[in-house]
Amino acid sequence: MFRIDENGIGYDEMEVRSSDTDRFFKARIPFFFTMLQEAAAKHSSQSHCAIPEFVANENKTWVIVRAKMTIDRLPDWMETVSIETWPEEPYRMFAPRIVTGRTEKGESVFTTVSHWVVIDIGRHRPIRPNEALQYFTIPSRELRYIDPDIGKLRIADDFSGYRLPDFHPQTYYYDTDTNGHINNVSYINWTCDAFPFTFLDSHRIHTIDCHWIKQTFDGDDLVVETYSESEDPLSEDQPVFFTRIAKRMEDGTLSPVFEAETGWVRR
Repeated sequence: MFRIDENGIGYDEMEVRSSDTDRFFKARIPFFFTMLQEAAAKHSSQSHCAIPEFVANENKTWVIVRAKMTIDRLPDWMETVSIETWPEEPYRMFAPRIVTGRTEKGESVFTTVSHWVVIDIGRHRPIRPNEALQYFTIPSRELRYIDPDIGKLRIADDFSGYRLPDFHPQTYYYDTDTNGHINNVSYINWTCDAFPFTFLDSHRIHTIDCHWIKQTFDGDDLVVETYSESEDPLSEDQPVFFTRIAKRMEDGTLSPVFEAETGWVRR
């Protein structure tokens, strides 16, 4: 059961279910983002600022903008991940949140620094981060601290290196959230789906730095573009790829809605 201690740190446990695993009975990459979302949602709920309450009472909603995650190991089916989460002081226009996971033996599973904003739905504008964080207790730096400055996402405007065949995802009912938008985790699914099965069998993501740019909806015409600066990244031990998901507009142009840099290692 999720609990928050006197320092504002939230604690939870999540078991890896069979539906969360890949063909090797290891946790799939989207499962890590599910843990991120669940930790943020539960912490907000117990702090009386979860999305349903926010929308109903204040016409505001939380939106994740950026997340940088390091995955140290893939937990196995039925393994339990112990989660800690806490907010950090405002960073620029963002309300940062840290989420970490460990095994029952204390081994690091993953660490995520995420940037969130609260949107005033009526004005279609973000509120100040101080207002968003007033609902939480922020732990002292001596107790818990990870720098929320994760730098600039390294995505070039034009790519001239290796490019995978474009992937065209289909949106389904269960890709949508309560607002009718495509859920954040779906973009992570599509990022992975763009790779060949043989590569996913031999490699797994170690780091992912991603930016949700615009909201998308059921029926949008989307394309997943995947690039690398290397000449033959699929055969490398530690390749790096860049993903851009774009929406085709009425005039035929492509407008980016999501970008990510992923660093991979061999299984």
